[in-house]
Amino acid sequence: MKAETKLIELWLVSHRQHLELLDALEKRTRVIEIVRICGGDEELIKEATPFLIKKERVNRWHGTIQGGRGSLKYTIRADGTFFEHLRKYDGFFRSTPDKNAPFEVTDFGLDDVAFLDGGGAALFYTTTHEGYAYIDPKLAVALSYHD
Repeated sequence: MKAETKLIELWLVSHRQHLELLDALEKRTRVIEIVRICGGDEELIKEATPFLIKKERVNRWHGTIQGGRGSLKYTIRADGTFFEHLRKYDGFFRSTPDKNAPFEVTDFGLDDVAFLDGGGAALFYTTTHEGYAYIDPKLAVALSYHD
């Protein structure tokens, strides 16, 4: 059964919010998926390697369908050490009110990321390269994020 998620708009605008999100996710996440878009940050994959479950080429992932050869998806066991590395980033991206440029790229780059619970339901995921993030409604309430 696929869980419902909701689009986050104009919420991820600070490093503080990035940290709050990661704190909430760390308690609930069992698996993290990272999909490489346009190369990406090699340090991210280096830090994920000790926790790597699977590496595969995919054409579909949370929020995205891609043609052609697809992209590399890394499935990673959630671990406190890897969460500490994710906390070093400024954020996955920054939301903006500008309809022509609805997000700012951060030092995380354009990789898409998903955090899944023990049943495989998405708690939070991004289509970072397009500037969208989606969150489980219960997690949104826990973080006091409301539209």
